[in-house]
Amino acid sequence: MNLNLTLRLRDLLAIYKGLRDGPGLTPQKRGQAFNTLIAEILKAWGYEARASVIGVHGRDETDVFFTISYNYILEAKWEADPLSADPLTKLSERLSTRPPGTRAIVLSATGFNSNALEWINRHNELLLMDSSHIEATLCGLMDPEELLHRLYAETAASGNRLVPLADILLPRYAEPSVPVLARATSAPPPWPIVKTSAEGVDASVEFTGVWQSDQLPSGISAASRNRLLITTNAGVVELHTTTGKTKWALALPGTEDRAVRGIDGSVTVLCRGALVRWHPETRDLQPVAGGFGGYATLEAGRDGTLWVYNQVGGLAGGSVTISRIGERPGDETRHDIPFPNGMRAVHLVDERHFLSGTGHSTAIDISKSPSSSEDDWIVSAVPNPRAATGPDEHIILVASIRSSLDGSLQSLDLRKAPAWTELLTFTANRATDLTVKRTGAGRAEGWLLTDASGNTQKPTPVLVRITLPTTSPG
Repeated sequence: MNLNLTLRLRDLLAIYKGLRDGPGLTPQKRGQAFNTLIAEILKAWGYEARASVIGVHGRDETDVFFTISYNYILEAKWEADPLSADPLTKLSERLSTRPPGTRAIVLSATGFNSNALEWINRHNELLLMDSSHIEATLCGLMDPEELLHRLYAETAASGNRLVPLADILLPRYAEPSVPVLARATSAPPPWPIVKTSAEGVDASVEFTGVWQSDQLPSGISAASRNRLLITTNAGVVELHTTTGKTKWALALPGTEDRAVRGIDGSVTVLCRGALVRWHPETRDLQPVAGGFGGYATLEAGRDGTLWVYNQVGGLAGGSVTISRIGERPGDETRHDIPFPNGMRAVHLVDERHFLSGTGHSTAIDISKSPSSSEDDWIVSAVPNPRAATGPDEHIILVASIRSSLDGSLQSLDLRKAPAWTELLTFTANRATDLTVKRTGAGRAEGWLLTDASGNTQKPTPVLVRITLPTTSPG
């Protein structure tokens, strides 16, 4: 997703929030603004669109007209209650006055009532859409052309004219085989991974695997009850560390970086420039936030907050932000960051973060302006330290590859003079990610996800269990 599209979607997300939460909007003004918003979303993606088009001799008015391979007339409604069948009937009659091949859609921000759903079951000329569909394009999850293509394909296949977002992005008939991991005792890695460890640090290789090229891991996070979530570009894999069994937590192509398991069992993860939340019990896929084109990482705060670090565009003239995530698209609060070379923002406490970067790193406070100064920059211990975390608000852990296969895990105590301590050296192609939590006074444990693919083209994940002190060894 390019810089211009990302910035435009951010503006439109703010407008969407204003329509949803803004006081004093009459139903008529909200409806007109909703028409304009839909047209602007389509134009942001590069498609021709017009809002509030008056028919010949004033006989009708189309809320939004647009062209994506076909000509579309769209009726957009934002009412207090789910939509009745009446607007569907009117649009069906209007369609009879348009040229053959014209497609018609009814979009309702508040869904449809039983009468509307009964009506659509007896007719085949309209397609229904709800807020999740427009939010998918608004957040950047799907190009409108891809969305419409998938919706019409599923409608043709199943006859359902109100297709849930999950049914086109996570179809039941197309779930891929889940990647598996084996105990390292029965399937050792291609070479010894752990080289040296500092005093008080224990590390052992526990699991290995050989996965398909479209299952490249990009993040790891801890879930409850001895479970890990491993994000790949084919979806999020859940590993039970006691049994060694894996299953899909979310089989959604395009996912990246860490996934976060909610207390309700939901899974939140970045996907194609958007943040989405999956509720497996109800099969509901919900866009949560967007406008994260380019490079993005997701961080779960110690206080239950969610944060996205995002870089889009070049180092000169681009955008670097940290966003606190809300409940709905548009609720995110973005903060511009004067630090162009970061790889991850580790949440410390409140609005303080540690930006782990190539060359330099720094602690920042986004409640202040400016949030950081070059005087506070710290020379980074390793290049490209995307694998970064902290067991508490004072300790930072980073892992990366310094040179060919030469990996290092380093620790920094923010309470002391800035000096890195090497805790572990290892041999790997990649240090993919790291998850660590406190287990008691002065101790922490977690997992280091590395890759040992060598010269092969297949990802070869290796999971290393680590326990370590949360103060500088020795």
